[in-house]
Amino acid sequence: CRLSQRNFNEASQAFFQAFKSYDEAGDRSRLRCLKYLVMASMLHASSINPFDSHEARAHRDDPEIVAMTNLVQAFHNDDIRKFEQILKKNEGRIMDDEFVREHVADLLRTIRTQVIMRNIGPYTRIRLARIARDLNDIPVEDVESLLVSLILDGKLNGHIDQVNGILVKKTQETSNGGDKDGKNPALGDGSVESRNLASITQLTSALEHLTVMVSKVSSNSTSSFHQQVLQ
Repeated sequence: CRLSQRNFNEASQAFFQAFKSYDEAGDRSRLRCLKYLVMASMLHASSINPFDSHEARAHRDDPEIVAMTNLVQAFHNDDIRKFEQILKKNEGRIMDDEFVREHVADLLRTIRTQVIMRNIGPYTRIRLARIARDLNDIPVEDVESLLVSLILDGKLNGHIDQVNGILVKKTQETSNGGDKDGKNPALGDGSVESRNLASITQLTSALEHLTVMVSKVSSNSTSSFHQQVLQ
C-alpha cells in the first residue's frame, strides 16, 4: 500500500542519512545504522539490495557486517535454510543487537511469505505439509497462520481445507464470479504489512536519538578542529 511504501522510503532515508553522518565522523556506530537499513529493506520485502549503494558497499566485507551481507543475500534468493542458519548460528554476533532480536520473527515471517508465494504459484491445490517442508519443516499450524494472513491481505485468493490439510486456490473464473470468500476490502490490523510497518516505524524512532548524537559528534569534531587551527 502507499502508506507502507511512504514509511519505508522515510525510514530508509533516515537510516541512510544516519549511516552517512556516522561514516563521515569516522564513528563505528555507522555499522549499526547500516544494519537497521538492511533490516528495513527486508521487512518491506524490497527487491533493492542496500549494499548496491557505493557508500554501503565499502563496508559489506567488514567482520561486523558480513553476516548481514549474507543474510540479505539469502533473503533475496529466497534461501530460507541459509537465512535461518545464519540467525541460529549467530554469525557475526548478528543476534547480539537488541533490535535485530526483537524483529527476527518479522524477518522470518516475511521471507516465509515470499517462499510460499513463489512455490504455490503454478498450483491450484497444494498440501500444507508440502509447504511446511518448503519452509524448513516448520509446524503445519504456522503454515496455516501464514496462509490466513496472505488471504486476509488479499495476496492469495483461496481457502484452506483443514479437514484434508490442503490449500485450495481459486481460479481466475471463480474470482471474477465474485465469491465473497476471496474478497478483502482492507488490510486487517494483524496483516503482514501492518506488523512490518510497525517494526520499521520502531526502528526509525530508535535512530532519531542517534541522529541527534551524530550532530553533536560532528559539531564537537568541527569545534575541536578549529581550536587546533587557532592554536
